[in-house]
Amino acid sequence: TLAKDGKVVCTKPLATAVAPLSEETYDLPIAKQESPGEYTVTVSFHLKADTVWAKAGHEVAFGQYVYQVEKAPVACTEEIEVIRSTHNIGIRGAHFEVLFSALNGGLVSYKYAGREMIESIPKPNFWRAPIDNDCGNLMQMRYAQWKIASMYLNHKDYRDGIYVGGHQPQLEVKEHSAVVSYTYVMPTTPMAECHISYEVFGDGRVKTTLTYDPVKELGDMPEFGMLFKLNADYDRLEWYGLGPQETYADRRCGAKLGVYKNRVADNMAQYLVPQECGNKVGVRYAKVTDERGRGMLFTGDELSFSALPYTPHELENAMHAYELPEVHYTVVRVALAQMGIGGDDSWGAPVHPEYHIDVTKPLTLRFGFRGI
Repeated sequence: TLAKDGKVVCTKPLATAVAPLSEETYDLPIAKQESPGEYTVTVSFHLKADTVWAKAGHEVAFGQYVYQVEKAPVACTEEIEVIRSTHNIGIRGAHFEVLFSALNGGLVSYKYAGREMIESIPKPNFWRAPIDNDCGNLMQMRYAQWKIASMYLNHKDYRDGIYVGGHQPQLEVKEHSAVVSYTYVMPTTPMAECHISYEVFGDGRVKTTLTYDPVKELGDMPEFGMLFKLNADYDRLEWYGLGPQETYADRRCGAKLGVYKNRVADNMAQYLVPQECGNKVGVRYAKVTDERGRGMLFTGDELSFSALPYTPHELENAMHAYELPEVHYTVVRVALAQMGIGGDDSWGAPVHPEYHIDVTKPLTLRFGFRGI
C-alpha cells in the first residue's frame, strides 16, 4: 500500500513463496513518487488460507517505510495589526484576534471566526498521570518536582521567599508576523526557568516554541510539552500519526502511520484505576473539532499528542472512574516527548533509560496551532 500524507493512493497484491529458513527478494509493485508530500509504503502479510487460529486474510505482520519529497515552503504575507497597551498585547488579522496578557502572564484569548477557542492560558506541562508500573517504582516521589512545576510555574518570580518582580512579555514585530515571548519560573529546588514564544501570522497560525535549559539536579521529566484547555464541545479528534491505538515511546512498534479519527472520550482507556492513557506519538497534525468541523488544528514534526476530557492531575486524583469530575474541557497536550510507560514489572522496575527524556542538552518543542 502507498499512502501520501496519510491518505491511501494505491494498493497492490504481491504473491510470495519463501521456503522455511531461506530468503527471497521481491521488487515492490509501486513506483517511487515525485510530487511533494510524505509517502508511506506499507508491506502487510496476510494468511492465504483459514487456520484454527485465524481466517484467510488475517494480517500476520507488517512493515512501513516513510520517505519525503520536499516542497517549497509557502510564506504567509497576509497583514496583521499589533496593538500594545499598558497590560495587554493584541494581534489581529482578517479572521482572528489574539490577546496576550502582561498581568496574567500568557495567551489569554484566541478568537477565530468570531469564536473563542481557548478556555484558559496554555501552560508548559512536565507531568503525566502515573500508571500502575510507575506506582511500583515510586515515580511520583522521584519526579514530584515536575508535578509542582506544572501546577505552579509563574511569570512572577519569588526568590528566598521574597517577590522580586515579574517577567514582562517581550514583543518583536516583523514584516508579516509578530512574536510575543514569556519567561516562566518553576518552583523547583533549585529553581529553573522555561521560555515560550508565540509567533502570530496573518492567516491565524501561531508558531509556538517552548525551550528549557536542563538543570542537572532536577534530572529528567515525565513529559515536556504544553497543555491547552478547549471547550468540551470540541470532542472529535483526527490525527495523522501512529495509531489507531494509543502509543508511547516504548509502545509504538505495533502501530501504523496513517490518518485516524475517534471521539475524545474514546481515548479514555477503561482501566480499573484512571491513569495516563490515549497518547499518540509520531503525530504530524491533529484536529480537535466540534460536530460541525470547527475547532483547532495542531501541527508539528512527530509530536507526542493527546486529547482527553481530563488533565493529568484529575486523572491522578481518581481511584475509580466514578470519582472523575464532570467533563468541563477537552484537554489537549502537545509534547516534544513523554517518558515511556513500561517498567518490566509493576513492583519496582523503572522505565528503560533509552525511553527517558534526554536532558543532557537543551530541550526545544516547536509546533503550530490555528483555528479551523
